[in-house]
Amino acid sequence: MKKGKSLRVFCFFLLLVLLVRPVQGQEAAEPDSLAAVIAWGLEHSPSLITLRQEVEQIQRELATIETSLRWQLNLDGGLSLSGTGEKAEPLSGREETEQVRAGITGRKAFRFGLALEPQLTLKKDLNTAAEPEVGFSFSLNQRLFPWVPSAEEQRYLRTLINLQKAEANLAWQATRMKIEWLEGYLNLLRLAEQLAVAEAEYGFAVDELRLTRERAAIGEAGEMQLLSAQVALKQAEYKRKQAANRYHEAERQWRLALGLPADYQVKLEEDNSYLRQLRAEVQTQPVTAQDHAAYLQRLEATHHQLAAKRLDRAQLEQDWRWKQGEYWPQVNGGGTYDSSRQSWTLNLNLNYRLWDGGIRRLEREMYEARLETADREEESLRAQLDTELRSLLNEVDLAELQVEEKELALAKVRLETEVYRRQREAGFLTEKDWNLKLLEEKSAEIGYKAATDQVLLSKLRLFHLVGML
Repeated sequence: MKKGKSLRVFCFFLLLVLLVRPVQGQEAAEPDSLAAVIAWGLEHSPSLITLRQEVEQIQRELATIETSLRWQLNLDGGLSLSGTGEKAEPLSGREETEQVRAGITGRKAFRFGLALEPQLTLKKDLNTAAEPEVGFSFSLNQRLFPWVPSAEEQRYLRTLINLQKAEANLAWQATRMKIEWLEGYLNLLRLAEQLAVAEAEYGFAVDELRLTRERAAIGEAGEMQLLSAQVALKQAEYKRKQAANRYHEAERQWRLALGLPADYQVKLEEDNSYLRQLRAEVQTQPVTAQDHAAYLQRLEATHHQLAAKRLDRAQLEQDWRWKQGEYWPQVNGGGTYDSSRQSWTLNLNLNYRLWDGGIRRLEREMYEARLETADREEESLRAQLDTELRSLLNEVDLAELQVEEKELALAKVRLETEVYRRQREAGFLTEKDWNLKLLEEKSAEIGYKAATDQVLLSKLRLFHLVGML
């Protein structure tokens, strides 16, 4: 009997050593490291794919605008039939002509407003043997004053700003998700350890019930002891099932967020190079609440949402300056050349709106209202980010305090375990009490690891917020 218990204790420690291997139910396959999993997530995460598609769509819009500014060629042609004469006249007195025409028209627009339009034409009278008539004409138009970007250029600049905001948001969200995936990975490690402890507790409860039944068979245990052992087994079974459910649910959610396929195996390692390097880098940067001013300054200078608000306000001001050009005198210049007529023309046009019916005043009021809204939204966002910064600083402080508490609790349990070990060697302690103390020590180790994980994650979220990642 004692030999069987010793074997179970040995199996328990072996299980703890192999905690970081996949839990029951997973097929054996070549596992992948944390770094490889995160790299996969950056490429296949559904959320990031959606954000990348938004960036690509804006890039296509820019390409469309640029394409519209390239040379455009149009081919046109037709056949025309014309005639003269009165209805009363015989058909022989009428004159009819048939003419075929073809032409190629080109157009080139520039961002600064210049438009070029050359045209090449070919005309042929089918009723005569005359040579086809070839013609060439050329025209250009340019706004001279006020200098305001063309509609294509304005659209291009607005789309470019949208691209900058989308790319900044994509980069920020990718870093945020990396932290979330890391949190999920660490959570799986702890849940796997808790599941191993629950499995061991269930095994001890099975042994205890078997021993109680043997004692009851020889009259050394009564019905009360037997029922107590059965209740303890059910409680251990419930705890084991609960731990397994938590692990598998967390694993499903984590894999879903990463976009991992069903056959992608993940290697859970407590000590891997990615985590080791990350912990070392974070530990070199202490955090205190007194750093709030420096962090806030950095946050205001780097946060992508504040940068987007500043871009929106700058674009609003730029749009208003462009709008003012509509109320200034409009001076346009241009010219044409026609080779068939051997003629050319130059023109200079002036247009000025004398009275707008009050539209300009209303547009100014709308512009000022939008400016106030933009400033108010930026101030509100700045206050929200400051609140988030303070919360994260407090979270780091609390997490570090919890590490100290868990470290002391672990040291206490280890001292108690040493006392239990000496009592066990002296024969004053049962195997059941010794095994329960080992489980208590392991639970304390899990609590300490979870606390250190929280410090790491809190610091990473803080550094991400202030643009240090």
